[in-house]
Amino acid sequence: MENLADQLIDLKSQNKFKGEIVLFVRKEDLTTIRKKYGSQVNYKIADFPHYSFKEQIFLPKVINETGCNLVHFPHFNIPFFYQAPFVVTIHDLTKHSFGGQKATTRFLPFYYLKYLAYKMIIRQAVKKAAIIFTPSNFVKNQLAKQYKVDPSKIIVTYEGVGEKFSSISRITTDQERQKEILSLYQIRKPYLLYVGNLYPHKNIPLLIEAVKRARQKIPALNLVIVCGRNVFWERLKKTIKASQSENFVRLTGFVPDEDLPVIYNLATIYCQPSFAEGFGLPLVQAMQSGCPVAFSRDTSLPEVVGEAGLSFNPRSIPDIASVLKKYWLNPKLRHQYRQLGLNRAKLFKWSDTAKQTLAVYQSLLAHEK
Repeated sequence: MENLADQLIDLKSQNKFKGEIVLFVRKEDLTTIRKKYGSQVNYKIADFPHYSFKEQIFLPKVINETGCNLVHFPHFNIPFFYQAPFVVTIHDLTKHSFGGQKATTRFLPFYYLKYLAYKMIIRQAVKKAAIIFTPSNFVKNQLAKQYKVDPSKIIVTYEGVGEKFSSISRITTDQERQKEILSLYQIRKPYLLYVGNLYPHKNIPLLIEAVKRARQKIPALNLVIVCGRNVFWERLKKTIKASQSENFVRLTGFVPDEDLPVIYNLATIYCQPSFAEGFGLPLVQAMQSGCPVAFSRDTSLPEVVGEAGLSFNPRSIPDIASVLKKYWLNPKLRHQYRQLGLNRAKLFKWSDTAKQTLAVYQSLLAHEK
């Protein structure tokens, strides 16, 4: 949500929003955030861990001290007893369908206790919010159906993509920078790319099997997975070893924002094999980077990509492998979808998201008066 905050504060600097903006921040982040935004906004320390009892109990008091007329919670974890007007962004309902032992690192009884709390909090958030923002029509329709919400109460605001993701590296003369990035993360070209976490609904083990199948015809095909190191990383490493895939799968670990655009640019194909997504931001980042995309035709992804990529059944290893081979063996096809992706990515701008969001704020605040 930092990108949205950037754009909203920029609109305020242009005098397109006359009210005051208050940011609730962690104490450790205050210096960095204040350096970025200066006196354009007010700051309030809210030093509570996300999803904690402290957040539930003490955050309402901190908010009330500011006298805010409207609060935007960027996630569903609204304090249960918070009574003042608010809007909320609900990014997805993935936890409703993909949970259980494989989706947690916690002691199972504790996980189910937290899951019950999650269902209770999100239900209350949906019920009490003045407006609900979602990043796709898919999530909007899910919410309307699951919680019997009036669709007019749900506003779709697509996520945007930062300007740092562009196709410039494909034509840049800075070959040394490219070599440096590839060497740093031990990436071999050519490669297929995935960026994101490794939760079970991301479907990465099946992608690996599909790549293994495609390599029977394309031995040069490598898979690069950009993800943080955690328990799911360790689980995937065991899966890779068990399937004897170490020779063509590279786990990079965390990659900072300044390096990620180069990795997108140098990829031959980007693939998103998820069973479920609320939006699918890496796909847009890949398209804006000029990388042709292959994607699961489940949930929100067809809405985001449209006709700008090749889709597959995420539960079918042969289907995924077929799409990868189709792309890999046809440079003209990749060029065609590269251009389609670049055009499609123009639809997703944080500035547009901010304007839509601000219009909702102003409508609600005017109604209060």
